[in-house]
Amino acid sequence: MVNEPEQNDPLGRLLILDAARRSDVEQKQQRVRKFLMEQCADALLLQDPANIAWFTAGADLFRFASESGRTSVFVTEEARLFATNAVDSAQIFEREVFGLGFQLKQREWFQPHEDLICDLCRGRSVLSDSGAAGTDCAGDLIAALRQPLTELEVTRLSRLGRMTTRAVEATAQNVRRGMTESEVAGELSHRLIRRMIVPVRIQVCADGRNARFRHGTYGEDPIESYVALTCLARRWGLTMGVSRTVAFESPPEELTAAWKKVVLMHATGQFFSRNGSVVSDVWGKVHRIYEKFGLSREWQQADQADVVGFSPSEQQVTPECSFVLQAPTAIFWHPSVGPAMVGDTVLVQDSSVEFLTSRRSWPKLIVHVRNRPVTCPGVLTIPDPGESTAFSENRQESAVAEELEAPDDEAVTCMDSIWEMHPESGRSVFEEDNSPWSEESVLE
Repeated sequence: MVNEPEQNDPLGRLLILDAARRSDVEQKQQRVRKFLMEQCADALLLQDPANIAWFTAGADLFRFASESGRTSVFVTEEARLFATNAVDSAQIFEREVFGLGFQLKQREWFQPHEDLICDLCRGRSVLSDSGAAGTDCAGDLIAALRQPLTELEVTRLSRLGRMTTRAVEATAQNVRRGMTESEVAGELSHRLIRRMIVPVRIQVCADGRNARFRHGTYGEDPIESYVALTCLARRWGLTMGVSRTVAFESPPEELTAAWKKVVLMHATGQFFSRNGSVVSDVWGKVHRIYEKFGLSREWQQADQADVVGFSPSEQQVTPECSFVLQAPTAIFWHPSVGPAMVGDTVLVQDSSVEFLTSRRSWPKLIVHVRNRPVTCPGVLTIPDPGESTAFSENRQESAVAEELEAPDDEAVTCMDSIWEMHPESGRSVFEEDNSPWSEESVLE
C-alpha cells in the first residue's frame, strides 16, 4: 500500500493520507453513482454501520450501534458527506476517514439528528438503508452493492484470516483441563482485541455441549475432555469466522467418529464454492453427503455456511438460496455433526478457492473430492502437563479410512492425521508469540 506524504495537525499528530483507501472509496462512489442512475434517485442515505464501513473502506462506527441515528453518510452522484454531531466529528474525520474526500454537516449533540437528515433530504429523491426521515428504504438493494469484494477488501480479509486463526489456535494450544468456557473465551478476546480485532461472536463448548446447543456461546462449565472454539471476528468492518477443536490426551471415540463425517461435508462445501455457482446447487452437493451417511436430520440442527463480508451473514446458505457466488467472495463454512464442529473461511476467486484460515502448524485431514485434495482441520491433542514436554513438530499418527462412494461419482477419501503438542510449562498463556509450534508472524 502506498501512502501519500504525512501531514501535521495543530496538536502535532501525524495524519496519514491512505492512497489505497482513497482509491477504494472512489470505486464505491462509482458503484453508488451507477446505482442512483438505475434507481432514478438523487441521493443515498447510509445509517447501518456495515454499509458505512463498506462505503468508507473500513471506518468503524459499530461502536455507535446502540446509539443509532446519530451518524449518517449522505452520498450524491458527485459528493459524499458525514452528517453527525460536534462531539463525534473530530474522531470520525481524524481517525476514521482522514483524507478520503468527505465533507461534514454537523449539529450539536443535543439537537435531533433526524432534523439534520431532513434538511439534507428536503427536495430530493433519497434511498436509504433505514427509511429514516421519510426516505425510501432499499436495504436489500444497498446490501447487494457490497458484493463482490474489492482488491483492498481481499487483501484485508487475507490478513484478518491469519490474525484470527492465530488467535484461535494459540488459545486452543493453551487450554488446560478444568478451565471454564468463559476463561477460554476471555483469553481469546484478549488475543483479538490486542490486535484491534473485534470479537463479534465467540463460542466455547466443552465436552460435546454443542451437540445439543449448536449456537451456544460460553458458560461456567469446566472443560474435562475436549472443547470446540468458534469465533466470528471483525476488523476494517470486515467479518470472518474460524472454528477449532482441542482434546486432552486423545479424542473420545464419539468425537472422532463424528469428525470423520463432518469433514466430508466441510470439504465438499469448500470445493464446490466456485465463481458463478448458485448457492442452492452447492448446498445440494453437501446435502447428498449428509444423506449418504444417514445424517438426513443432522443438517437441520444448525445452519451450514454464510457468505461473509461487512456482515457476519451477507447471505445465508440455504437449500433454496438463489444467490450467485461472484468472485471475489468470502464464505464461512461451519457444518456440524453431533459434537463435531468445524469451520473455515474460503475466498472464491475467478478460477480457484483460497483458504483464508488454514495454517501449517495445525493438525490436518485431507479429503479427496473428485480426486482433488481438500485440507480440513483436525483435532489438536494436548497431553497432561505431567507427561513429557519434548516438542516434536513431525510426530503424527495417521490412519487412512476406507474409500467412500459419494454422490455424482465423487471419490471421497479421508486421511486422519493427529499431531501431539507439548507446550512449554510455566509460561503465560498470553505469550503465544514465542511458542515453538508456530513462528510465522501474522503481520507479515
